[in-house]
Amino acid sequence: MRSSHQQLIDALVSVTLDYLTDIGVDVHDLAADPVTVIQTVDGIVIDWVDPASLGNGCAVAALYSGTEAPPRISVLRDASQGRRNFSLLHEFGHHLCARIDDIAAALWELPDGDEGPFEEDLVNQFAAAILLPADVVSEAFADGVTAAAVLRLWQGTTASREACCVAAARCLPAPGYVMLLEPGGSSQFAARHGDMLPIARDSRQTGTRLRSALRTGTARGLDRPTYASGVSGQEMYLDARTAGGYTVAVWVTDSPAWQSLAAPLAASPVNLDGHCDDCGKDFQTWKPPCTTCGEPSCPDCNACDCAPGGPRPVDERLCMSCFLKLPLREFDGDSTTCMQH
Repeated sequence: MRSSHQQLIDALVSVTLDYLTDIGVDVHDLAADPVTVIQTVDGIVIDWVDPASLGNGCAVAALYSGTEAPPRISVLRDASQGRRNFSLLHEFGHHLCARIDDIAAALWELPDGDEGPFEEDLVNQFAAAILLPADVVSEAFADGVTAAAVLRLWQGTTASREACCVAAARCLPAPGYVMLLEPGGSSQFAARHGDMLPIARDSRQTGTRLRSALRTGTARGLDRPTYASGVSGQEMYLDARTAGGYTVAVWVTDSPAWQSLAAPLAASPVNLDGHCDDCGKDFQTWKPPCTTCGEPSCPDCNACDCAPGGPRPVDERLCMSCFLKLPLREFDGDSTTCMQH
């Protein structure tokens, strides 16, 4: 069952496609030659620029400026053809958002602060819908969304990796992400499904199993995505695969295509409560516990329970899948589920 978030995006993508038809834009022509077709709409000007002109925060290889007359889209000249097309359509989607009444009304109804991330999801899915026909996507993920299926879609079409990640995220059976990682382990692009927090470009991913995929080429298991702040998200099912120097990581909270009878997982980021004797106060932290004593570290003074005379080090943990107390070596990092699940 699709989330209300996804249902609204699906409806607004459909409205956007209808709007294009109404103003005389053929979506097949738009997919084949975005540069030419976009410049026929509202006098939009396309500029070709160097990376420094876009800044570091852009998740795509282009930037829209709707305050100028005529409106402009700046595109990274060194981008691949596939990434260039996706980025152009993404920014063209921003242009259309300001001109379609149904989209403006939907954005107005969202809680404060949600408008920006929602619009990003919307224009991502608009761009992917133009570049990847629905029947192609349905066939690609007929057996579910896996990292290998995402890579096959990219290898079998002219669409960019980012477009394929967006199409895959839309097909997830539960909230999650489809992420594209650079060789160094930072997120280059992350498409989300459902009401998950956005993961910003350049967020360094620190999950143990995911880091393994960067070294060996594949990984599956339980892990946690990392937000730009360094905070680890909730535990999720992970499937990751590397090809062409980039890693695709599929994260999902439930019903992963690669594992039957998957157990429910905790639905929140990890936080730990503790008390610091040195500071004399209780605290809450999202950092992993000390690997020696198993206790959280104080965010103010960084003290844990490793001091002489401190409590006995924690050497076991309750597994939330099999409900057995097991040695810490049976767990991956701060996971609450043992490595047998």
